[in-house]
Amino acid sequence: MPIHESRRSLLPAPHGRRSTGRALARLCALGTLLLGGVAACDAVSEPDLSGRAALATETGSIGGTVASVSGEPIAGATVRTAGGAATTTSAGGTFQIGGLAAAARLPVTVEAPGYASTTKVYQVVAGQTLTRPIRLQPLAAPVVISAGAGGVVPFAGGGQVTIPANAFAGVSPGDPVTVRATYIDPSSAAQLATAPGDFTARGFDGSSARLESFGMLDVDARGPQGQRLELASGQRATISFPLRGGTGAATRGFWSFDPQQAVWVEEGTATVTPTALTTTTPTVARPKNVDDRIPQVCIQVRVLRADNVTPRPFEFVSANGISYSGNTQGWTNTQGLVSLQVRAASQVSVAAGPVAQTVTTPATATGCPLVATLAF
Repeated sequence: MPIHESRRSLLPAPHGRRSTGRALARLCALGTLLLGGVAACDAVSEPDLSGRAALATETGSIGGTVASVSGEPIAGATVRTAGGAATTTSAGGTFQIGGLAAAARLPVTVEAPGYASTTKVYQVVAGQTLTRPIRLQPLAAPVVISAGAGGVVPFAGGGQVTIPANAFAGVSPGDPVTVRATYIDPSSAAQLATAPGDFTARGFDGSSARLESFGMLDVDARGPQGQRLELASGQRATISFPLRGGTGAATRGFWSFDPQQAVWVEEGTATVTPTALTTTTPTVARPKNVDDRIPQVCIQVRVLRADNVTPRPFEFVSANGISYSGNTQGWTNTQGLVSLQVRAASQVSVAAGPVAQTVTTPATATGCPLVATLAF
């Protein structure tokens, strides 16, 4: 039973100020007994029945630091939870949002001028503040095309987006359209850290999966008044991603990101050619990803204080693929342990605070073995 409920049960139904005072005196005496005689009972006041004390223990907080790929703090970024709570980052890029209901997965979207937005997954624990770093990828240089003629928008790594004529809804053929195609290179650990979500995905059949990326793209198309544009019904854009992962497969999965659920949703396939990964899409308003499902195994990581004995509870831990392009994050429990889903038979770097360790993951999904202990 929560302590605020048990204390309330000690109070009889009020029958006037005298009985209320006697109840408060009993409560203070009990507090003195429980605390070894250190409670101060010289003055007994009416209890705060507003519920604020209970709220503090029933809700949790999230926080962190928003920075660029190179680690420069980003001030004034907007941080918004899927439930609508929002704040902006300080001059040092930090933020905190409190009063959140406990949740195993809370999508949190971060936006800042000049950067591609991202959505990260938080855990919310009652009575705790869980923090993590968040990185943003700078927007690509703008390319202006005619809405009526369409055009080709190149992006980093040799990729391109081909927009058909009259493809966008809400603009006239003579209107200019400004397109920024921002690529996330999965071979760069710093860029991969800016990827939306945590590589959790949902297949056509509703099944859950975890992904390995072969390239991600954020397409930001704006009309002459700066309004965000989307393809009209029946139109499709063609995306050619830079070739990653070799030509051993004929196709790879193609996925779109759902920011409300923070999951990648299966959209189709990309054709593997000797030079590119090519696909078409009916929408450009959501980030795109060329991925394959990975065979998952569970690993445990323990995080301790510098004495190598005391657990570090609610510490942010990441497992970043070395032999594959993917990552997983989580927070330790009260024993300093966290369980993470990673690719089987692979090398990953597990990190917490300033400490990292390279480990080899199990080849088969048997249990959830402890693979690393990090202390700082």
